[in-house]
Amino acid sequence: MVIKLLLEVMLPLFFYVILGYLFNRLFKLHLRTLTTLLVYLFLPVAVFMKIYDSPLSGKVAGGVLFYLVIQFVAMSLISTLICRWRGIEKSMQGTFANSIALNNSGNLGLPVNALVFKNDPFALSIGVLIVLFQNIMTFTVGVYNAEASVQMKEAIMKMLKLPIIYSVVLGFILQLSHVKLNHQMVTILNPITESFAPFALITLGAQLAESGKEISWNNLAISNFLRLIGGPIIAFALIKIFGFEGVVAKALFIGSAFPSSRNSALLSFKGQHANFAAQTVITSTILSSLTLPIVIQLASTFF
Repeated sequence: MVIKLLLEVMLPLFFYVILGYLFNRLFKLHLRTLTTLLVYLFLPVAVFMKIYDSPLSGKVAGGVLFYLVIQFVAMSLISTLICRWRGIEKSMQGTFANSIALNNSGNLGLPVNALVFKNDPFALSIGVLIVLFQNIMTFTVGVYNAEASVQMKEAIMKMLKLPIIYSVVLGFILQLSHVKLNHQMVTILNPITESFAPFALITLGAQLAESGKEISWNNLAISNFLRLIGGPIIAFALIKIFGFEGVVAKALFIGSAFPSSRNSALLSFKGQHANFAAQTVITSTILSSLTLPIVIQLASTFF
């Protein structure tokens, strides 16, 4: 089972990541263009189509979102306690919190979900809710953590510019109202949806190629442990408390195990702790190649 998991999920996943890394090293790709295409084209279209095709009910969606709120609060509280215990300087506490509470549910999470669940619309809709929640937290709490000078109003305005929010709303409206898209529209949008996973992973690899090079192990081990191991432990407890089962439980458990969000590094790129933010993304992404297969296997065992 483990070998099958490595061959069918992890091998194609990291093949695309390494491909993006090498292409950026060799050809100096224009990263802004890649991320713009991802955020404003591939991600919104893929999210819209998967929610539109999903049998996800409002009750399940509400329960999942409430679970995600509790999970985020728990991770943030743990981060605060660790900062006090370690005596981490105040200017770095926000960056440290982002590295733990924000995960790469978009570039890495949705492709993994698609590979593990064989593009099942219901499973992918759970992944979409995780991405939506993480984006909201990133561009509100995350921005606030990264830059003390940023007002919450400004952070919310940045969030409202993200097309994924409107894709989710439109997808749910059409799905719940049973509106059928015409064949021509589906024919146009489906290739973009199918290309999302490899394009997102290639973009992630290209981004990693431009992250910080010097690794400082100060606080990295704790951040990586809490993100990759602490996250699934907390998720397991909450899933049992909430009573989730089957695909929902598996998708949420796997969704808790992704590495630190690239956005946590992007939010801090002007700050004095930009290197630490970049290092958490690099190291947690590398280590996730070892931890993710285990979590995926445990998801099948537990749920």
